[in-house]
Amino acid sequence: MVISAQDVDDMSKQKATALVWQAIQGQWMSSCLGVLLELKIPDLLAKEDKPIAYQDLAEEAGVTEAGLDGFYKVLRVMAQYDMLDEHSGKRFSSNAATSLLVRGKEPSLGHMAAHQINTPKTEAWKVLPEAVRTGQTAFMLAHGGDTMYQYGEKHDNAAFGEEFSHAMTYFTRHSLQGGTLSLKDAYNWKGATCIMDVGGGRGELLSNCMAWASPSTKGVLFDRPFVIEGVDLPGMFGAKGVKDAKERVELVVGDVMQPFPDTVQKAGVDTLVMKHFLSAFNDKDAILILKHCSQVLAPQGKLLLLQTLVPEAGDRKTNTCSDGVSPGLFSIEIMAMCPGGSWKPLSEWEALFTEAKLKLDSVQGVGYNMHLMCFIKA
Repeated sequence: MVISAQDVDDMSKQKATALVWQAIQGQWMSSCLGVLLELKIPDLLAKEDKPIAYQDLAEEAGVTEAGLDGFYKVLRVMAQYDMLDEHSGKRFSSNAATSLLVRGKEPSLGHMAAHQINTPKTEAWKVLPEAVRTGQTAFMLAHGGDTMYQYGEKHDNAAFGEEFSHAMTYFTRHSLQGGTLSLKDAYNWKGATCIMDVGGGRGELLSNCMAWASPSTKGVLFDRPFVIEGVDLPGMFGAKGVKDAKERVELVVGDVMQPFPDTVQKAGVDTLVMKHFLSAFNDKDAILILKHCSQVLAPQGKLLLLQTLVPEAGDRKTNTCSDGVSPGLFSIEIMAMCPGGSWKPLSEWEALFTEAKLKLDSVQGVGYNMHLMCFIKA
């Protein structure tokens, strides 16, 4: 069979058309996912030991009689995309994807999904064109000038801040699983005297690092006040086998735009880690933060940057990780939500650190979607 130039053009156009439709309909899919999460459908289905009629599920979810038809249609299409299962008689049950979306006490993909498509963030996405046109941050444009962190720290928005913390804890756990090389095996943790996690949240990463280190290794967890207030040392560190966490872990609050407090200066930090933290700042602020980090880092110390790397320009082969995370799209999410923030390609990280008088010593892929970049003082 001979394929003509016109056939090739038609196939190319069809493929391009499909790409555009995929982008358009992706927003609709997210909105349907938002319905499931808002009505707590994954949590309700998790309690059932057999398929449940959509009318009964609607009653449990608080759907009115007038909303029954629309409710069923959302469930039907989400089942068609394998987000839950539909059975005869318009009955539904949980599947692998639904189970991941359950929001219990432990942070889950459900918390990450809810955080990404909640109302405050959706409002920010709506103004993205204007933000891009004028060089503003979409979230700040949508919320009266508040950054996402300032917004989450307000009393009325406590649920937003808590959801954010759960989402980031989940993402840390998930990102460092799987892959051909684990973070545990990618670095000599037992050689560390004091490990500091800057922007370390509730301690998910630091607790793991200290569990892999020697029993005498100290730890410093640095973050904003409302985050540190929620740290459960026995629950987070003790549960991972870190003994005497109250004596070994220093909880420090502060502002990374200012030099670290004296307690950090005196801690003897020789391993400093940052995971998806520096990418929340513009280059000028990131360089200042790195200079502050250098001030507390021992002369032969290591600064470990854990990031999901954006493909270099023109690379269309590595724009989606094995777990489905798309670094390029995530870089836009960070840009839209954080002033000046963005995930970057390796070349841009190396240039940024060079400006802060730090040089790249090694880089390794770890977990599903992360890279461990090790920097030393130049």
